[in-house]
Amino acid sequence: MKLLFRILDRILEAAILITLASMSGVVAANVFCRFVLDFSLSWGDEVAMILMVWLTFLGAAVGMRDKTNYAFDFLARLLPDGAKRPVRLFSELVCIIMTTGIIFWGTKVTIEFRNWVMPATEVSRALVYMACPIGCLFVLIYALRNFIRDFSGIQKPREKKIMTMEIAEEKSLI
Repeated sequence: MKLLFRILDRILEAAILITLASMSGVVAANVFCRFVLDFSLSWGDEVAMILMVWLTFLGAAVGMRDKTNYAFDFLARLLPDGAKRPVRLFSELVCIIMTTGIIFWGTKVTIEFRNWVMPATEVSRALVYMACPIGCLFVLIYALRNFIRDFSGIQKPREKKIMTMEIAEEKSLI
């Protein structure tokens, strides 16, 4: 199982690296053409937008994998230690259910827009909308792994450290 997740991690990281490098290259080329050569790449903004959408959904998967995703854990931190685990598991279960719904509806939207062509690149808009179900599939896989680990007690959850004013003052950051 570890090998499978190691391979999945490498695929996700490679996809993000390629997407970010491509987006940076397209934006840089478009800026160069616009301000130095005095013309604009007709497809540059559209391609950059497509890559940004993909980067967002793939990045969400990394956030879930590393447990750095945005969470409403204020209540859980106020509870006694014995009540934290059930609240955390409930939160993860809600995330799994919502992500499953997003995959379902994202796939429906992708299929609906498959014949709608983007003007500059003349590719299907499904290419953009496909980022949602594929990125959320990665999110779901990591969310299920997190839930199973927390449920079985295999891995102690990482507590997010929130910098308070007192801590910041102690570290002379303010």
